[in-house]
Amino acid sequence: MPETIPSLSPETLLTWSRLSYQQLLCEICSLYIPEQEIPRRDLEGLISQALSSFSIPEAVRLVQLKDSLSILELFHGETLAFKDLAMSCTSQFLQYFLRKDGKRATILVGTSGDTGGSAIRSVLGLSEVDIVVVFPRRRITRVQERQMTTSIADNVHVFAGKE
Repeated sequence: MPETIPSLSPETLLTWSRLSYQQLLCEICSLYIPEQEIPRRDLEGLISQALSSFSIPEAVRLVQLKDSLSILELFHGETLAFKDLAMSCTSQFLQYFLRKDGKRATILVGTSGDTGGSAIRSVLGLSEVDIVVVFPRRRITRVQERQMTTSIADNVHVFAGKE
């Protein structure tokens, strides 16, 4: 958790309003992740890798519905959940630090829906991470269940809980 929250000038915010989502994410992350923890070039690479599997290059899209009404589409990740945006970056950062320290991690996820599929997809095939996901049998959609149960990656372990 950050000890302080940085202040941003109106000029900075105006400049940032012209950035792509990926560029903005790099700027925001660099406020909280010191250069000595993740050098800027590495940070940019991790974020680029995290967003590389999204269905559109920009990962998110702002769509204008009417003159003063726009929506931000957050469903362009592989599982169509907004959680893909955070999970994909978190897994890249986790892998970076695990590799740096020569360690492994196991992630335990209890889900009632789209969190499981998003978490699995974000760590799929990462050699430093095992993921164990438990979901309630017959209490999630078929799509969500298939997202969780169709992976054959060695680092993915999925269990359906008792009814």
